[in-house]
Amino acid sequence: MLINMWYVAEEEANIKEDPVKVKILGQDLVVFRDGEGRVVCLSDICPHKGASLSGGVVRDGHVACPYHGWQFGHTGACLKIPAAGEDAKIPNRARVDSYPVEIRYGWVWVFLGDLPEEERPPIPEFPEYEFIGSDWGMVRGTWEWNANYERVLENGLDFGHAPYVHPAFGDPDEGEINHIDLEPHEWGARARHLYKPPRPKGLWASLRNKKAAASKGVEASPGYHVSGSMLRLEVNITASWKMIIFDVNIPVDENTTKTYFIAIRNFFKSAMWDFDARKRTYSIFEQDQVVVEKIRPEMVPEKLAEEMSVQCDVLMMDARKKFKALKKKGWEIDLETYYKEFKGKRACVIPSPARRENPKGWIIPTIPLLEASE
Repeated sequence: MLINMWYVAEEEANIKEDPVKVKILGQDLVVFRDGEGRVVCLSDICPHKGASLSGGVVRDGHVACPYHGWQFGHTGACLKIPAAGEDAKIPNRARVDSYPVEIRYGWVWVFLGDLPEEERPPIPEFPEYEFIGSDWGMVRGTWEWNANYERVLENGLDFGHAPYVHPAFGDPDEGEINHIDLEPHEWGARARHLYKPPRPKGLWASLRNKKAAASKGVEASPGYHVSGSMLRLEVNITASWKMIIFDVNIPVDENTTKTYFIAIRNFFKSAMWDFDARKRTYSIFEQDQVVVEKIRPEMVPEKLAEEMSVQCDVLMMDARKKFKALKKKGWEIDLETYYKEFKGKRACVIPSPARRENPKGWIIPTIPLLEASE
């Protein structure tokens, strides 16, 4: 699992008056709105006696610890220690890590790491989101996996599994993939390929007769971005009908992933069709889950040669190489040390930008990372 990445913590609509507890990278965070309405994300561990700040309340625009009432503001600094009295000087060390927050696409994006702003990976673009409601119909939701987030992401980049896992999207008798156009960029890549769809049934059969896709097949364009382990799957069902699934795959811990998804379509845009669109989207996740949660080893092998790959795996292999390069920067959490020295014994936190600016005077140490190997 990697620090120095943007991750989605929650739907913005779910952040109201009470603090919300979120777990990412195996660490607990608290998300709340301060007195100015800003969404704030802090480490969830009070430096006083280790209580969970998310179990408290928002008071005077600050999150108040449920144990002794200490209050923390948007910078992470403690602003009030009730037992010390109104005029008491608050120690500089009475603070928690505060993480940068951006609101995009109705999601709360949190940067978990200590990089300065100019060095951070960007949040992935989703230009169609601006036109939802006019040009696009939309459904959104979440899905949880008992699987590592890299395995979940790779599943979405896998061209070859559709005919065998998703009957509505591929024909097992027409599973050959002859041509793939790969378009890499600094933080990810996208690809284009054609596939042979199965014969449609029911209403879709009559509609396809009128809006038949070209005989060459249906064009699919999957892509990824390292921020949020984002997957974008664009499918040109016909010459004019298009659907896009834009999702992010968040590592709750090394064996648990939470997916936030937005599925849009430029046909049947009325809300009356949302039920069908949501049903089809969840059906895709259900079919994938059966396979993905049984993949072994649970994590992507450290040595790429320990799994057989073929030409149609080119997008997955590009993702593996980019994630491996980020791990070499020293951004990967050292799980072996974490479980040996910290889990259940000592608290630790993901380092925030404030730690880089002022590394001294923090109560809680940072989570162990593997050494850089560039």
